[in-house]
Amino acid sequence: MASPYYQEGGVTIYHGDAREIVPQLKDVEAVITDPIWPNSLPQWRGFGPKRLLGDICKLLPATTERVVIHLGCDSDPRFLRAVPARWPFLRVCWLDYARPSYKGRLLYTGDVAYAFGVPPAFIPGRQIMSGMCRSGRIDRDNHRGTGQKQHKTSQQEKYDALPHPAARRLEHVRWLVNQFSDFHVLDPFMGSGTTLVAAKHLNRKAIGIEINEEYCELAVKRLAQSVMELGV
Repeated sequence: MASPYYQEGGVTIYHGDAREIVPQLKDVEAVITDPIWPNSLPQWRGFGPKRLLGDICKLLPATTERVVIHLGCDSDPRFLRAVPARWPFLRVCWLDYARPSYKGRLLYTGDVAYAFGVPPAFIPGRQIMSGMCRSGRIDRDNHRGTGQKQHKTSQQEKYDALPHPAARRLEHVRWLVNQFSDFHVLDPFMGSGTTLVAAKHLNRKAIGIEINEEYCELAVKRLAQSVMELGV
């Protein structure tokens, strides 16, 4: 088994290629992830989003009950054909922004999530499989950057704002984790760790996998901050 980059309080981070690490996982309840998408930024275009998503899905353990794919509202959903038929389509979820923005002529009103698999358990507070979440505020650590290092001098490097260009709203991800998991969450495309922070807030066990070590480092810092905010 690969050695964890970080492991504390039921949250584990692996630094590496998810295609090599996922086969080593024995028990996964729900996958909640924001994968590389077809209209991704230039630095990600060589990955083949549909093939990469399909490869990961095929490697998931038989215990995996649900797969939830989080996308922007302008991402082409046809690459979701990569999700195998063993997880039937459940529903689309609308993740609205309280304050929309613009991408050229497009009014960017929010994100979407596509849920596949068996319905989540019927429990108090989750009798209805809801499909909408509206963020009430802007996350203080969620402004987007370029996702690339800006070289200032040979001794100094820094990121442009948050070092992940496709960060998702924590409020949205927390809602997805609450709606579609009970015990355990895997994010094979962890990025800056939003899924893991959301899972920690909800007392879920979580595993994140990320190929970029700098994002692993950022996720560890965010998890430490979430502990301090909760006072636990």
